Amino acid sequence: MNIKLTTFFLLIITISHSCNGQKKDSNDKDESVTKEYSKAKNMENSTFEIQINILKKSMLEYMEMANPSYSKNDVDECVKILNEYLLEIKNSNSKEAGMKIVENTIKKLNKLNEKCNSELIETSEREQIAEIIILASSEKGYNTKEEDITENWREW
Repeated sequence: MNIKLTTFFLLIITISHSCNGQKKDSNDKDESVTKEYSKAKNMENSTFEIQINILKKSMLEYMEMANPSYSKNDVDECVKILNEYLLEIKNSNSKEAGMKIVENTIKKLNKLNEKCNSELIETSEREQIAEIIILASSEKGYNTKEEDITENWREW
């Protein structure tokens, strides 16, 4: 489920709960909104976790069907790079810093993919990885969701 849709459903739930006929004082309302916002943020984080888990599962399943030039350790390294990216981009405080994080992440992925004879990140994986990177950066306001900020450095 994409982030906009998740946020929309949370907004509907919040509105329906606030319209249940019970009178709340302003402190209860503020607390409720804060809790719903926290839930939405946690769902966004879990959305990235889900995307990364799907990517990992796909790579590992391909290993079982074919004999690619990568191992489970390479898949784990890819996941590690993406998780580090998510943490770093979340903690960044400027577009300039964010784009440097994107660049460094893409270069790490390039190096890993090269080590695997360019078999680790193919078309499907490229789309999934780029989406994770683009969406996380767009949440910080560094780019739009339609802007491919990976292509300047991407070799996969």
